[in-house]
Amino acid sequence: MSQNRSASFDVVDVRICLALIALSLLWYLRTAGYGFVDFDDTRVLLGHPNLYDENSFLSSVREIFSGYYPREEPLLVRDLSWAVDARLFGFDNPFGYHLGNIALNALNVGLLFLFLRRTTRSTETSAAVAACFALLPVHVEPVCWVMGRKDMLAAFFLLGALLAQSFELDDRPKAQRRALYLLALVFTLLALFSKASALVFFLVLGLHRLFHPYLEAGRSPRAKIAWGTRGGRAALAVAPHAAISVLFFIWYRGVVGEYGVIGSDAPGPFDPEHLSNMARFGPLIFGQYLAHLAWPVELSMYYRWPHVEIPLTTRELIASAAIALAALAGLGLLIARRRDLAFHALVALTLLLPYTGLFYVGFWSADRYIYLASAGALVIAAVSMRELSARNRFAAAASALIAVAFVSGSAIQSWRQQAVWRDGESLWLYEAYRSEPSLLSIQALAKTYLKRAEREPAGPEHETWITRAETEIERGFARHDELGRTPGRYPAPEQLQLARLHYLRGRIAELRREPIENQLHHFARAFELAPERLTAIYTSRSLFAMAGYADGPRQQKLIEDSFDYFVHYIEFSLHDSLQLAESERMLEINYEGRFPFLEERILETRETYFQ
Repeated sequence: MSQNRSASFDVVDVRICLALIALSLLWYLRTAGYGFVDFDDTRVLLGHPNLYDENSFLSSVREIFSGYYPREEPLLVRDLSWAVDARLFGFDNPFGYHLGNIALNALNVGLLFLFLRRTTRSTETSAAVAACFALLPVHVEPVCWVMGRKDMLAAFFLLGALLAQSFELDDRPKAQRRALYLLALVFTLLALFSKASALVFFLVLGLHRLFHPYLEAGRSPRAKIAWGTRGGRAALAVAPHAAISVLFFIWYRGVVGEYGVIGSDAPGPFDPEHLSNMARFGPLIFGQYLAHLAWPVELSMYYRWPHVEIPLTTRELIASAAIALAALAGLGLLIARRRDLAFHALVALTLLLPYTGLFYVGFWSADRYIYLASAGALVIAAVSMRELSARNRFAAAASALIAVAFVSGSAIQSWRQQAVWRDGESLWLYEAYRSEPSLLSIQALAKTYLKRAEREPAGPEHETWITRAETEIERGFARHDELGRTPGRYPAPEQLQLARLHYLRGRIAELRREPIENQLHHFARAFELAPERLTAIYTSRSLFAMAGYADGPRQQKLIEDSFDYFVHYIEFSLHDSLQLAESERMLEINYEGRFPFLEERILETRETYFQ
């Protein structure tokens, strides 16, 4: 087949597209039988049966659009897709959610091939890149994790928008161009309500318009064009997309701000400290992503490095500067000599912009962030190797050897990584025993063991699971000491995980019927480190139980302290109608009419929170 062909698709292209979709489906098919993971699956999805009603899709639609607002993640398209899964397969059946991710990923592979077929004009290159995209180990996480639905949807709509725009830029009748333009605009809107990082998609569409001449067959990648004229036209064309994105950003920040997700006292985006951190850490993250693509070992869903509370060494600072200089030099060279490849590099960098820590630094890197951006690196590598192999036989043999090694290595590692995601226990067991485990993984494994203990009746098995949980908790405390954190102005996730280790230790004390003072010590410490709804209620319960063994002024003081924590529990329930209703029932059962000295505070609480 010729390397430079017409932009239109033929029967061969359709067959290759279908074969790539089939490859992706078969590659991930076994993961449809995997379970949920107790990391957002429980809180975001399973905690809201009202949003994903398995008996009525219309009921789900009402709740998603009006009945349940605001939400921590107001992603309406993602929620609608989950509602469809719940209606077809059952709310608490993981099969439907996994199957949806698998199908969307397969469609993304097909769309990527079709778009590259139009931008590279090479069927072979496009097919090779799409096949590698289907087998990349770093894609296992977003495909196999139920929460990866937003990544699948956002990529689907962006690829759809790019494909529609590529047809629009052809010499077509005006009516067709207008319809394709509107289709790309609708896809942009749908992408925004699938994942908030789609805010940069209008920039990707603008880059596509700007670099489109260099993606046409027959035009030299070094040819000159009127950058000012084309830039102005591209900006004007994507202005509606940009306006939609800005409005979405304002709305989204308002919702998550009302929910309490943002609004900390951390350094702002233009704070000198924050800008310095971005400059130092950004290149390291970029280098880490490239390393994960080329050498995908020790992959993790939650990397503990780089971290703003763990100072960089001199060697790491030098590496950061070297990566930054190399990236800038490489990008400059592509823009000067290979503007067709510069387009793919700039798109990849643009897609990573939302994850640079501009507005928030919780953790810096996650493989799911490069789900679609990875295609840019694959294109540059594939085109470079294709052109290198055309020079002589030695270069062709070397290129073929590298390609075979990369594809086979990626396939083996991807298949192994899929098994990690079988269920929560297998995931956290893998994560907690990596060479550099995160506190999250150790805490989550301890929590998994503790849940197993709670399901077992009193006996040897019950004690075995408690002992395992206790062992992991002690590992977690030791791991925290090893990290060498230097607390700063950023809200660090490690602080939250440390708090949860104390909470789990308190739960073990409760299960073993240790003195209530022991339970209270860990629950109160957990709340002190990172106030949460769960630790608030357990601290309140412990104080309430201690009051049962006291009398006089001490009893009153314990009840008052218990009520203080209960009010915190209510405050954490404000943005969830189901939780708020539960809080009101607990107020009625535990406090109202029982303690005269609390009457005024109870009345004040009702007026404040339950109007």
